[in-house]
Amino acid sequence: MCPRPLSDLNATMRDLDMSGDEIRALLDEGKLFGFNIAASNTGRSTVRILTNSIEHYGATKKPFPAAWPEVFKLILPHSNAAVPGTELQRCLNCDSGHVLNLVRGGFLRVVHGTAWRRGCGGSPSVTRESFEAFLKGRQLGVPVGMSGK
Repeated sequence: MCPRPLSDLNATMRDLDMSGDEIRALLDEGKLFGFNIAASNTGRSTVRILTNSIEHYGATKKPFPAAWPEVFKLILPHSNAAVPGTELQRCLNCDSGHVLNLVRGGFLRVVHGTAWRRGCGGSPSVTRESFEAFLKGRQLGVPVGMSGK
């Protein structure tokens, strides 16, 4: 298993020995399972790809055979109602500033009553529900065999 559940576009290009356009085509065709985790709905995308789908496609050249609940469990294996910001950084393969921007942008909902700020010890805890809704709404392409989002 990879140390992080999501990989960035450059690592995927390296792992599959393909160009960015080829990787994006695989995402569009549903052969790789990916997300746009950008902190804005406009402008440049921030692509993350499920590492399990990269490994599966590299070995078989077939789409990753998992539906949403299994995919989300690969990204966030526990069922806790709150997800610490540091865990979000690991899950999304991003830095603390990106997590804070997702919170500020209203894409992730902070657990009621928790304080958060920039700097050491200021990581927000967000609701599992908002994290799942964010990822579900940011899927790239339509994964093969998936009925709806």
